[in-house]
Amino acid sequence: MTALLVFESMYGSTAAIAEAVAAGLADLRVPTTVYEVGVAVIPSFSTSPGLLVIGAPTHQRGLSTTRTRDAARGDVAETVSRGDGVREWLDQLVGRVAGMQTAVFDTAVAGRLSGSAATSIGKRLTKAGAHLVVPPESFTVSGRSSGLLPDELEHARSWGRSLALFAAAAPAR
Repeated sequence: MTALLVFESMYGSTAAIAEAVAAGLADLRVPTTVYEVGVAVIPSFSTSPGLLVIGAPTHQRGLSTTRTRDAARGDVAETVSRGDGVREWLDQLVGRVAGMQTAVFDTAVAGRLSGSAATSIGKRLTKAGAHLVVPPESFTVSGRSSGLLPDELEHARSWGRSLALFAAAAPAR
């Protein structure tokens, strides 16, 4: 099995989580290609990975929009993701992910009102016929641009290891 991990990140926290998840997958010998969403290719039926993992920051309780990305870009000199986000990338996946094993994650500020980009991604993928091998996962940031809470990178690596196990055990579709 191979994995493709695509992420959107403004301040770098989601990018760091993506790399930690990929390291966890690699711990269990799952070769993983990691792409920032602006350079990610759309999987075709001939190049579909065994596991597609998608992550994004939570903006205003869901996936980022052009407006929220522009606001984030106004906060810092440079952001990791510079163009369209996961929302637009997912629009291109329609008809290409039916039966595909997927997993989704986000970064978000703690709190029951913070929302979840991962839940939004998961709903879009399952509506398109993909199979979530585990429920959406969230990793906590301390503030809008202030970084991850302690231990979140180890949490992400551990989650990556569990993804490898769940994906391997999932029935073929």
